[in-house]
Amino acid sequence: MKIMLNITCFQSDKPTGIERFALYIAKEICKINSSSMVVSSAEIVDAPNTIISGLLAFSKLVFNKYEYLIRVMWDQTWLRYVVAKYKPDILFFPIQDGMFFPPVKQIVTIHDLHYLHFNKSLPECRNEINPFRKSFYQHKMPHILERSAAIVAVSESTKRDIVASFGIDSNKIHVIYNGYDEDRFRIIENIQPILDHYGLQQGRYFLFVGSILRHKNIIRLVQAFAILDSTHCLIVAGANKDNDYLKEILSYAHGLELSNDRFRYLEYIPDEDISSLYNGAAAFVLPSLHEGFGVPIIEAMACGTPVITSNCSAMPEIAGDAALLVDPYSVESIAAALRQILDNPGYADAVREAGLKRALLFRWSCSAKKLYDLCKKVSES
Repeated sequence: MKIMLNITCFQSDKPTGIERFALYIAKEICKINSSSMVVSSAEIVDAPNTIISGLLAFSKLVFNKYEYLIRVMWDQTWLRYVVAKYKPDILFFPIQDGMFFPPVKQIVTIHDLHYLHFNKSLPECRNEINPFRKSFYQHKMPHILERSAAIVAVSESTKRDIVASFGIDSNKIHVIYNGYDEDRFRIIENIQPILDHYGLQQGRYFLFVGSILRHKNIIRLVQAFAILDSTHCLIVAGANKDNDYLKEILSYAHGLELSNDRFRYLEYIPDEDISSLYNGAAAFVLPSLHEGFGVPIIEAMACGTPVITSNCSAMPEIAGDAALLVDPYSVESIAAALRQILDNPGYADAVREAGLKRALLFRWSCSAKKLYDLCKKVSES
């Protein structure tokens, strides 16, 4: 069986969570099935049969602002030529895209459908996604899903969303969880040199990691943290995807009289540093209004960091009983969880130990094996 994985979404400099899913799944599938091929616009280490599209790489470089549109057009046109040339049995999309008329059996991945909730249950996030892109998603995804041989959802929560939003037969949807990089996210003994670089002290800060987007609910986190009578610091780390929202966050922090000693924003953290920041945090906090999975939850757990996250969408499914769950709409609920970590060290240690065990359930090798078995089943059907 020959599997072609289309990971043209991958950006080698600052990969997002979805891009990491694409990368790690591709690497693991290539270990299981040596005849697998990876289509990319960048070189992929540990994926020997990589087909690099120079045309797409050039287009991304020159027309970076329109990267998504260019990639979608490429998927519907030039990819058809690539498939015809290499003749795979299965074409796999690790992102929320696919071909309208696939020439071979196609499997697509849905990570989340929070953009469909923005006008209804998440009105404060209605402008988070470009209207054109949102409309495009709403109109194209039903056609792509209908023409796919199978669909991968990264959580049971996302699977329920797909069924509710598109009326897809649940038997066509297969849940395959994300994993985490076990070499990077682990307990590290000597983290102080990295923390010194950022001016941090071990155990003296709460950490948020994620893109700066409204559904991440960062303002309520800032408000909750400001309630605490504590000398701890709140660190918000992540790529700035919404400059207006970032300005609002900084304005709230200033209005709540949180000095630089108590609140700091760190833009994208290098891969080699982020695990040390997890390790040094009093707790990791992800109070999102919606997540399709929530990869930082398991990354923090693997680093032995207590996790506080929301009680909605996929977050309680991923966290299990190994995290403090909060009402993301309640500042008081978030503040109470932060306070519990500070006031009850024994409880924090119990959450830490539970998280370390929980993280072991999420391995890329297991996810890739499930995907390979699905591809085999679809190929033989």
